[in-house]
Amino acid sequence: MSKTKLKPQKMAIFKRTMPYAKKVKGFIFLTLVLCLIISLLNASTPFVTKRIIDTYLKNNQYDMVRYMIILYASLITLLAIFRYLFNIVNNLTGMKIEKMIRDDAIKKINHLPVDYFSLEPDGKIVAKITSDSNGVKMFYTTIFQIINAIMNITIVYISLLIIEPMLGLLMLIILPVIIVWITFYRRRVHKYYIQVRETSSRITGKYNELISASMMIEAYNQEEEMIEDFDELVWLNIKNDRKASTISNIFGFELLSLIKRLTEIFLLLYLGFNSLDVAGVTVTVGLIAVFSENLDKMINPINAIFMNLNELEDSLVAASRVYDYIDEEDDTRIFDGKELDKIDGNVEFKDITFSYVKGHPVLNKLNLNIKAGSRVGIVGHTGSGKSTLMNLLLAFNDYDDGNLLVDGKDIKEYNKESYRKELGIVLQNPALFYGTLKSNITMDRDYPDSEVIRVLDLVGASYMLNKTNLGINMPITFKGDNLSLGEKQLICFARIILRNPKIVVLDEASANIDSETEIRIKNAMDIVSKDRTTFIIAHRLSTIKDCDLIVVLDHGKIVGMGNHRSLYDDCIIYKDMYDSQYRNLKKDVIE
Repeated sequence: MSKTKLKPQKMAIFKRTMPYAKKVKGFIFLTLVLCLIISLLNASTPFVTKRIIDTYLKNNQYDMVRYMIILYASLITLLAIFRYLFNIVNNLTGMKIEKMIRDDAIKKINHLPVDYFSLEPDGKIVAKITSDSNGVKMFYTTIFQIINAIMNITIVYISLLIIEPMLGLLMLIILPVIIVWITFYRRRVHKYYIQVRETSSRITGKYNELISASMMIEAYNQEEEMIEDFDELVWLNIKNDRKASTISNIFGFELLSLIKRLTEIFLLLYLGFNSLDVAGVTVTVGLIAVFSENLDKMINPINAIFMNLNELEDSLVAASRVYDYIDEEDDTRIFDGKELDKIDGNVEFKDITFSYVKGHPVLNKLNLNIKAGSRVGIVGHTGSGKSTLMNLLLAFNDYDDGNLLVDGKDIKEYNKESYRKELGIVLQNPALFYGTLKSNITMDRDYPDSEVIRVLDLVGASYMLNKTNLGINMPITFKGDNLSLGEKQLICFARIILRNPKIVVLDEASANIDSETEIRIKNAMDIVSKDRTTFIIAHRLSTIKDCDLIVVLDHGKIVGMGNHRSLYDDCIIYKDMYDSQYRNLKKDVIE
């Protein structure tokens, strides 16, 4: 995971958004056209106002006044319509870009290394895909709101120069003040928006933690402690949000209104000398009205820019976070490399070295050669490297040195997608998905119902078909919470048989289950391991007692290898582990 501190820059994020924007360039062009039409309509009304006051009312041409009022109303109506269309098109385009971002963010999950999910909390990943992807939409729509405001200011200013050049030049007085004000505001408020977005993400992660661990929290009476931790995050978020809001209130709309009123007072005092020529300007009632109207038409867009700066700052942070996620380094071997054909299942670990932290190897120069179809038990104390060894075999992690050979070829030659088609796995905590019994076994692939029923029967789980009158279409809730742990594992065994891989890893598959379910699991293990190279990681040594080979690990090294009887006689670690589990049943040792 990238540790780079978030320092979003508008141009960098703009360039990063361009590939998505190019896919909706037709909508963007339409948005710009609408911006131009809105600006021209907005700038045209002062001309009508001046003509009504200085020409037609002055000369008592009331018929023309009526026509000009109709024209003015028509322009205002058209302006409202085009502004409505602009908002629709702008938001629709932003939503299209957001959808593309979310699609890429979801696809990214399949390309990230397993380590990323070990280091990054689930809640933060969810926040990046959902709320932070919305930040890109906000960034896009806000940019065009600002473009629309700038275009309005520019064209209104040009129209003011056309009506009276000297007034246009006098209006330039306020521009440096506004530029300095906006620059100061952005610099002050930006850092707080970064902190607000970060704490918001941490709050989402805490939500996920509290919900997923709710039973454990209640079991250990940790409700108050959890609430205290959550409150700290919430108050930190409120503190940062309050600081940003304070800056907005102090340097916000009220300050802009003050600048506007001071400008009006200054220029009205300058011009208001009973229709005399002032600095070459012939002051008329119509000119004063036009000046006041144009001042509003310039200040209001500036206010719109200011109001959108808050959204822009927030969206910059959010967009930066989701882009950082999408731009995380891919696990290039997932889809790149040669396709793996069918294999026999011979596995060799050759001088394998692996470390999670550089300089601290978990496995060190490990060698192990397994023939196809063998049943291998992997045992050892906690932290000995059992699961790590299997993670390398499953290509969840890439080893630092050595070779991991399958049928004599290093697995790094092949892409992980094709390689994993030849692998099956059952975990201590099986992963089930919301759906049906059938969809969880087939993983939404196209298998006939008869095949699903057959594999359930093979693993001893056909009784599940009678739990409801829906058979294989019985519903499975989120994470399979409506099933027992043993039933979840039986479903995973059924998946393996249906998929028919040549290498199978059973990681603590018989842990935390009752004796009756253990018998079912052991029978399922026998069926699954038939004609397959099977690695069984187990704390319950009874499940690997009859394996062709038992490997004993300790601190990343093989300290014993053989069958049950030879290891009991020659490997102290294995003997101690076995005796600690069956000290009252030592007669089993010789059976």
